[in-house]
Amino acid sequence: MRYGPKDPFWMVTNPTPNSELVDICFETSLENLALQVKGGLSMDADPTLFTDRAEAEVEARCRLVARETSAAIRAMAADGVPLAGARKVQVLGEGGKVLFETDIE
Repeated sequence: MRYGPKDPFWMVTNPTPNSELVDICFETSLENLALQVKGGLSMDADPTLFTDRAEAEVEARCRLVARETSAAIRAMAADGVPLAGARKVQVLGEGGKVLFETDIE
């Protein structure tokens, strides 16, 4: 498939502590992506491109779930719950397929 400067696609980035779905899953183009990079978007945000909106939204929702789960595990570990050794959060789909995973920071 060929993409020109104005052709739309979907992008998903890692959430910040206050991100909502619309902040991390959005339609863009190569032209707009260049502006986003100039504005500070970096590979640290793990930007991922999708041609299908539904697939992008699944990825984004998994990233939000992983963020919330990581935060809950960190909070529980700080309260003395024996989860301090937890290192990774995985979102599994049907048959145990990994849909998304992230390290607990």
